[in-house]
Amino acid sequence: MRRALSSAVVCVVLLTAGCATTGPDNPAAAPKSTAPTASATAEADHSRTVRAAVEALTTAHTVYRWEAGQTGGKTYVLTGKGGHDFTRGQGTLEVRLEDVARVEHVFTPERLYLRTTTKKESADWMFTDRSGIKAERLLKTPGNDPEFLLRQVVKAERYRKIGTEKAAGTSTTLYRGELTHAALTLDMSAEARKKTDQIRDMLGGAIPATAEVWIDGRGRLTQVRLEMDLEATMRTRTTLALVGHGEPLKIQVPSAAAEAEASPLV
Repeated sequence: MRRALSSAVVCVVLLTAGCATTGPDNPAAAPKSTAPTASATAEADHSRTVRAAVEALTTAHTVYRWEAGQTGGKTYVLTGKGGHDFTRGQGTLEVRLEDVARVEHVFTPERLYLRTTTKKESADWMFTDRSGIKAERLLKTPGNDPEFLLRQVVKAERYRKIGTEKAAGTSTTLYRGELTHAALTLDMSAEARKKTDQIRDMLGGAIPATAEVWIDGRGRLTQVRLEMDLEATMRTRTTLALVGHGEPLKIQVPSAAAEAEASPLV
């Protein structure tokens, strides 16, 4: 029997105004990138290198962070840890909204299972069809799905080699690409797509958004970050770190769960 999500789930997943306190940027979790040089921007397109690293993923432990806020105003932050088997399309992720609530995710190829716990209540497991979850805002990964984030990374264009730096404790090469409008609007709902198109038209050109990818000396994807900065207006950043490549993961699918509406799961 289908039922609507609890208010706690909607609050955490939608991250609507008034559901959270402000949260500052965490320099340790989101290191600043090396500024590009003239010689770096003149290099060849490294999109194939990025694509090969994404396609080579098997299993990895994941660290997730999403930040969004108005310039000079509130910053909302989601943080999460889990593990994902990219070859089988399954994984786990526990996302926290500071000390307000936590949401457990279990991904299977067909479904996303969710269970929310707050200081006041603990909801039962619910699920929805994974393919039916639509993006409702720019650079907010629908369902906090790592695979969706990597699909956007692959859709970015004109990757340039920026330099070397450490990411997730590993020496890596940083590549930076441009997020196309197709990448930004990937699997968006009709209403969200309409608003995004309006933003592009108001700017008179492409929405300024980038994809950054850190790859280690063995060609393994170590970290990715998508970022949009509308100067003096708002900033959004999504970061996914990947460690423990190839290690076995234990993914337990809930045995009992009620079906939920897909639309609020953004």
